[in-house]
Amino acid sequence: MRIRRERLRELRRMHGWTQGQVAAALECSRATVSTWETTGGMPRPARLQRLADLFNVPICEIIDEEDTPPLRRLRTAAGLRQKDVAKLLGVGTPTYCDVETARQGVPERWIPILSEAFNVTTDAIINLARIRILKSGRGGVH
Repeated sequence: MRIRRERLRELRRMHGWTQGQVAAALECSRATVSTWETTGGMPRPARLQRLADLFNVPICEIIDEEDTPPLRRLRTAAGLRQKDVAKLLGVGTPTYCDVETARQGVPERWIPILSEAFNVTTDAIINLARIRILKSGRGGVH
């Protein structure tokens, strides 16, 4: 997932702001804003949300989600880091990372927690493409 650097630059210029003014509003350096616009590097989730709010656009308008795992899109849109979600689930960050990148299925008990954390229905979590649900007590993959 990357910042849509051209769109970010366009939004900044539409508002008549310099990189320095955007940086001041987001409490970061001008060089950081410049990096987003030149390399497409991603801000941290909370700052990404503030950036979208600053320009009054949804996050999906300023990021390129192509080839991004669906759980990562939901987590980023919710302004959470992997370690934040892992803490909510009571697991280590590497464990959550394996599930987010679909290297491992989603434990069934996680579904309501992810639903609440990402502010989506449980069906949305269940129906995500490339997501396998690990049924409790069966030891297998559904």
